[in-house]
Amino acid sequence: MAIHEVESYVRQATREIQDEYERISARSAEDPGTAGDEGEENWANILRSWLPSSVHVVTKGRLLCADGSTSHQVDVLVLSESYPAGLLNKKMYLASEVLAVFECKLNLKKAHAVETVKRAVELKRLIYEQHDRDVLYGLVSHSHSWSSDDGAIAKISKLLKESDVEYVQHPNEALDVTCVADLDTWVSHCMSPMGEGEEDFTSGYYRSHTEVPSGSDYFDCDPPPVGRMISSVYRHLASEDRRFRGMNLYFMRVGLGGAMACEDPREWSKSEIFRMRNKIKTSA
Repeated sequence: MAIHEVESYVRQATREIQDEYERISARSAEDPGTAGDEGEENWANILRSWLPSSVHVVTKGRLLCADGSTSHQVDVLVLSESYPAGLLNKKMYLASEVLAVFECKLNLKKAHAVETVKRAVELKRLIYEQHDRDVLYGLVSHSHSWSSDDGAIAKISKLLKESDVEYVQHPNEALDVTCVADLDTWVSHCMSPMGEGEEDFTSGYYRSHTEVPSGSDYFDCDPPPVGRMISSVYRHLASEDRRFRGMNLYFMRVGLGGAMACEDPREWSKSEIFRMRNKIKTSA
C-alpha cells in the first residue's frame, strides 16, 4: 500500500526532531538551560508548520486571567488568531485567547510525567473557574530515559494512569496528549458507552497504534508519534471551533491519528462528573 504524501511530510518533520535531539544532546551537559530552550523551539516550529498560519505559536509564558490570577509558566503556547498583535511579545498571555499549551522535555523521565499531569489539572481548573472554557494541555518530548522502548511504553502508560487517579477530579482536567517523538503518543479521551450503562462514562490515556482505518485501505497508515500528536491537537481544536473541522476530518481520513487502545479505563458516573464541575465553579 502506498504512503500518503501527508504521512511522508510528517515523517520528514519527525526526522528533523530526531536530528535536533542528537545535536542538542551532544552539548546539553555544558548548558542545560540553552538545551531546554532549543528543544522548546523545535516543538514550537513543528506547531507553526502544521497549524494554520492564522494562529500564533509562542514560547515561555504564563496565562493571565481576567481577575488578575495567573498560571505557572509553560513552555509553548498556541494563541488564537484574534490575539492582539501588540501583546504578542508580552509573556503574560490573555487566558481567554490561549488555545493550547505544551510542556517540552528532551528526555522524558518519571517525574516529568507525574508533575505534568498535576500541573495540567491546576491550569485547566484555573481556566475553567475563571473563563468557563477548556484548553488543551500537552507534554511533548524528543526521547525518553528508559533503557528500552517496550519498557518505556509500559512505564509511561502506568504513570499516566496512576497520576490521573491521584490528581484528576474531572475528565476534562486530564493531560490531553503525551508525545514522545521516537516512541509513541497517548491521548486522553472520555466517552459514554452505548447500550446498558449509558449513564456512565469512561476515560483513559489511549495509546496510539497502527491500524488501517475504514475508508483508507489504500494507505500505509503507520503515522509516527508526531503525526498522531498533530492529529489529536486538531481534534481538540475542532471540538471548540468549527473552522478546524476540515483539517481534523482530513487527517482522520488519511489515518494520521492511527487507532487508539486503552487498557482498564477509568469509570465515571454522569452525576459525579456534573457534581465535580459544579463544585469547581462554586468555589471560584
